[in-house]
Amino acid sequence: MRVLMMVLLGLLAVPGQAALVSLFDAQRLPQASPDPAALARCRGLVGHYPGYDGDLQMVSKYDQGQASKDRLDPKAAHQYRQQVEYIYAYLALLGRLSGYMVSDSAAVRSAAATCFDEALTPWAEQGSLAQAGASKQDEAVRKWFLAALATDMMKASALTQWQPDARQRRWVSALADRVQAHAAPRRQRMDLYNNHDYWSCWAVMAAALVLDEPDRLQWAVAGYWLAIGQITPRQGGMVLPHEAARGKRAAQYHAFALTPLILIAEAGTRNGLPLYQGKGQSLHGLAAQVVHLWRHDGQGATFKVAQLPIEDDKMAWWPVYAHRFADRLPLPPAQAGRFGSRFTGGSLAGLWLANP
Repeated sequence: MRVLMMVLLGLLAVPGQAALVSLFDAQRLPQASPDPAALARCRGLVGHYPGYDGDLQMVSKYDQGQASKDRLDPKAAHQYRQQVEYIYAYLALLGRLSGYMVSDSAAVRSAAATCFDEALTPWAEQGSLAQAGASKQDEAVRKWFLAALATDMMKASALTQWQPDARQRRWVSALADRVQAHAAPRRQRMDLYNNHDYWSCWAVMAAALVLDEPDRLQWAVAGYWLAIGQITPRQGGMVLPHEAARGKRAAQYHAFALTPLILIAEAGTRNGLPLYQGKGQSLHGLAAQVVHLWRHDGQGATFKVAQLPIEDDKMAWWPVYAHRFADRLPLPPAQAGRFGSRFTGGSLAGLWLANP
C-alpha cells in the first residue's frame, strides 16, 4: 500500500498533469446577470466586513492548568469570544453567501458570486490572518479560517462562474504557508499530534485544491496517514487517544477531529488516492464510533466520565461520508442539511451530482 501511495503521489506532481479535482462537482447554471435586489442585499452585508487587521495574540478559552483542558476559564473564554467574534462573523457571511449559490435562480447565484468576490477582496488586500507572530491560539484560528475559506472557494467555483483572482490566490497561498510552517515540526512529536494537526492537514489540502498545487496535497496526505495511525481499537469501538483524554469533552473532540479526516479522505479519493483503503479502513470504525457517541446509545467505546452532548455542527463530516457510503451510516437527505460547521462553510450536503 505504501509503495502504491508513493507512486500515486508522484503522479500528482508530474508537470503538465491534469488539474487537481475539487471536493465538489461542478453544478453551474447558465450565466446570468446578478439579481439587482439580491446584489443590493448582499452588498449591504459585505460592507460591514473590511479586512481584518488586528494582532494575532488570542488566548485559549480553556483552563490551561488542567491536563484534560475540558473546563472553560470564564474570563479567558469571554476574552477569546471578543477576540474572535469579528473573524467568525466574517466566516458566517462567507458561508451564507456560498449557501445562496445553490439557488435555482442563475441570477441569485450570480449575485452571490459577485458579493463573495467583493467580500474576499479587502481581506486579500490586507493579507488578513497571514501575518507573522501568531500566538498558539491564533495558529488554531488561522488553520480553521483557511479550511473554511478554501472550502467556500471550492463551493463558489463549483456552483458559479467565480474563480479566484491573483490577489486572492496569493492570500490563500500565504495562509497555507503559515499553517504548514507551524504544523510541520509537530509531526516529530506524536505525543502532541491531535485534532489541531488534522485540521492543519485539511486546511492545506483545501488550499491545494483551490490553487492546484500537488505538493501541498502530498504534504496533507502524509499528515493524514499519521492521524490514521493513531486510531486505536477499544471496547468494541475506535478511539483517538489524545481526544479520549479530553475529559467530559472527549466525545465532542472525536467528532471535531473526524471532520478533517473524512474531508481529506474524500478529496484524496476524488484525486485517485485510496485513502479509505488499507489502514484507512479504520476510518470507518471511527465514523461509526462517533455516530454512537452523537446518538449517546452506549455502543462502542465509552469514557470514564459523563460526556457532554455532541452538537450537530461537529458532525459536518457526516453528509460527505454518507454520500459515498450510504450503506454504512445512512443519512436521509432531509436531515443532511442540519450538519454543518463554520469551519466547513455550512452544510456540505448536495454538492455532488451523482453517487460515487
